[in-house]
Amino acid sequence: MSFENLHKAGEHALTEAVDKIVKDFEVTPEKLDELTAYFIESMEKGLQYDANDPHNNDRGLPMIPSYVTGKPNGTEQGVLMAADLGATHFRVCSVQLNGDHTFNIEQMKSKIPEELLYDENVTNDELFSFLGRRTRAFIRKHHPEVLKNKALNLNQDPDAPIGDDEDSINNNTLDVLKMGFSFSYPVDQKSIGSGTLIRWTKGFKIEDTIGKDVVKSFQDQLDAHGLDMIRVVALTNDTVGTFLAHCYTSGDAETMTGEVSDPVIGGIFGTGTNGCYMEDLDNIKKLTDEEKAKFKQHGKTKMVINTEWGSFDNDLLHLPVTQYDIDIDEKFSSNPGFHLFEKRVSAMFLGEILRNTLVDLHQRRLILTQYKTHDQLPHRLKTPFELATEVLSRIEIDDSSNLRETELSFLQSLRLPTTMAERKEIQRLVRAISRRSAYLSSVPIAGILIKTGALHKRYHGEVEVGCAGSLIEYYPGYRSMLRHALSLSPIGTDGERKVHLKQCKDGATVGSALCALVA
Repeated sequence: MSFENLHKAGEHALTEAVDKIVKDFEVTPEKLDELTAYFIESMEKGLQYDANDPHNNDRGLPMIPSYVTGKPNGTEQGVLMAADLGATHFRVCSVQLNGDHTFNIEQMKSKIPEELLYDENVTNDELFSFLGRRTRAFIRKHHPEVLKNKALNLNQDPDAPIGDDEDSINNNTLDVLKMGFSFSYPVDQKSIGSGTLIRWTKGFKIEDTIGKDVVKSFQDQLDAHGLDMIRVVALTNDTVGTFLAHCYTSGDAETMTGEVSDPVIGGIFGTGTNGCYMEDLDNIKKLTDEEKAKFKQHGKTKMVINTEWGSFDNDLLHLPVTQYDIDIDEKFSSNPGFHLFEKRVSAMFLGEILRNTLVDLHQRRLILTQYKTHDQLPHRLKTPFELATEVLSRIEIDDSSNLRETELSFLQSLRLPTTMAERKEIQRLVRAISRRSAYLSSVPIAGILIKTGALHKRYHGEVEVGCAGSLIEYYPGYRSMLRHALSLSPIGTDGERKVHLKQCKDGATVGSALCALVA
């Protein structure tokens, strides 16, 4: 055998291995049908049973009532505060609703310190004290008049250290600033203004917060930092906020464009994934009859439901499973056994799926053979979650000569040299991973549309999905792949044509401000 044939044999072995992996990542139309039917079944179960009931082993999706019982129409006005605790950043905003489907926003975005994310010994007070400090920094920069007004009432220097005198906490002479708190983690919510943390996802490990009211925790720290004029009156999830913000900015599409189009779903497709929609009160069996009667007395017949679809099929009865999915969940994730749908879909995990795939192919001596052992691999390739989905987005559409963009991306992000043959197979893996994510993302959208009958409620009616998140906003082709999957799903090509995926910027914060307005 010549050296050339020897090299070709190695490349052929790599191609065959990648063929099998790509096949394992495939989501067929039959699988979409199966998953969509099971998603609807899981929704029904989740509406009936409390997701936290230890005696219920077949509880479906969490389907958390949001206690938001209406949709804005774009005429709302006012200045509200909003805060958003996400997976990697904390944002504080003031939102001016102009009453004409538009808004103005001032905001400060702060990266969450790593010690708060990964140190298991961090306390609840330490986390929310950080939020309180950043909120005060925002007020000092963007709304110094608030602290000056308080100082005038207390005859203090607005930049003076925070005192602990009773007057500074119980001052009722100032105008109250209502705040909505967007909290992107599962909570047990019994009213619009309170909710206890069920469990952390996406990095946090602070056991001290679990079971505590996150609104009270935040308010206590705002008070402690001299911001008692800010009252946290509404707790929302980022997906609920996105839905409400989309309703506000979308307004009455029929009068604006001639289309008969209604906002139906709010969806997050970014670091995590989740969605919400409006459900008939009578279908929400987990609400008590007294609660439903109270809402109906005020003319309310629907409520926004936070599905927490990232937890879809945690029992893995129907979701596609590869060895890489199992390893990431069990070895590298902070919440093994939970949010298994999210771990196949979200931007937090797509890069990690590729990293695990490459490490496996190396162990099988099929790729990166210049490194004789696992220990010799570049440190970044051996480090969980070091390979960002942003790198995959560049590889996805690389059509440069010899895949030069892919080569540079790996050199810059992982210090990893690659051959042309390796880069071709890596690009195939990237495209299979992103396609599986987009195809799976179509399942909850199709399921909700079928369950609610939204596609058939109005003659010539069409529906809107308010979307936010890095995948839907920035990943090349993600929206197109999702739409293609919808056409292959049970709603078919006719249904897919009626669905409008609308990007919703600043949804979490604007939506929580809208909640605060009516709380």
